[in-house]
Amino acid sequence: MSEIQKPKLVTWRFDDEVGDDPSEWNWIEITMTFNDGSKRWSILYTPERLKNNLSRVNIDPPGLYIKHMIIVRNYSKSDIQRVLEELERNNELLEASRAYEG
Repeated sequence: MSEIQKPKLVTWRFDDEVGDDPSEWNWIEITMTFNDGSKRWSILYTPERLKNNLSRVNIDPPGLYIKHMIIVRNYSKSDIQRVLEELERNNELLEASRAYEG
C-alpha cells in the first residue's frame, strides 16, 4: 500500500499590508497554495506585535489561543519562506493552517 501524499506548498502571499509601525498590534494573514490546487491560510505574528496586542489595556479576554498562528521573527519574505518550508518538512504545515473557504 502506498502512503497518502500530502499536498506540497507551491506559493504563498500576504493577505494584509505589512507596515513598519512599531506600535502595531494586529497579525498578518497569508494564503498558501498547494500542488493539488487547495488553499490554506495562517495568521503570522511577530513577538513584538503579539506583545503589543497583549499589552493593550482594553483587551478582553486578556489572552488568546489560535491554532493556526505561526510566530515569525519578522515579516521578511525570505524568513517566512524558510519557516513554511521547515513546517512542511516536519509535517506541521497543514496543522499550522486552516482550509481556505472563500
